[in-house]
Amino acid sequence: MPTTQPTQPDKSLITWTSPARPYKTRTREFYTTILSIVFLLGIILLLLKEFLLIGVIIAFAFLSYVLASNKPENINHEITTKGIISDSKLYNWDTFTNYWIEKKYNQEVLIIKTKSGIPGIILMVIDPKQKKTILDHITKYLPLDKPADNFVSKASSWLSDKVPLENI
Repeated sequence: MPTTQPTQPDKSLITWTSPARPYKTRTREFYTTILSIVFLLGIILLLLKEFLLIGVIIAFAFLSYVLASNKPENINHEITTKGIISDSKLYNWDTFTNYWIEKKYNQEVLIIKTKSGIPGIILMVIDPKQKKTILDHITKYLPLDKPADNFVSKASSWLSDKVPLENI
């Protein structure tokens, strides 16, 4: 008779509810600035007869509008002994490589990198009251290792500092 080792029961370590993504309420100035930039780029590209690029820019402007105008729904996150359950989907610990914390719109976001390209990263807004407990549990399973900024992230940070879309 083959012997089987008992599997570790799935035990919940901590749960919290947070918005699905970082969110910041935008002012009218933000929307008018985006519209102005799109309009000017559209005119320039129209003169250059770059119609496909105009469509791409309009699509990005529409995406920016939708994400900025729709408040994200609240979802549940749970750290267990088997992995992380985020929005009712279980991600096992062996699918992750590392994690780090970033601050976006005055909210702290836990970013966990996955081994596969899809989803690539998992973002979870952290409840400030539970931050220490959350990080204590995750550190048992994953290393804290923030990747170095690449050219695109450095350029986008520089551009957002130099060309603010709204006054703070």
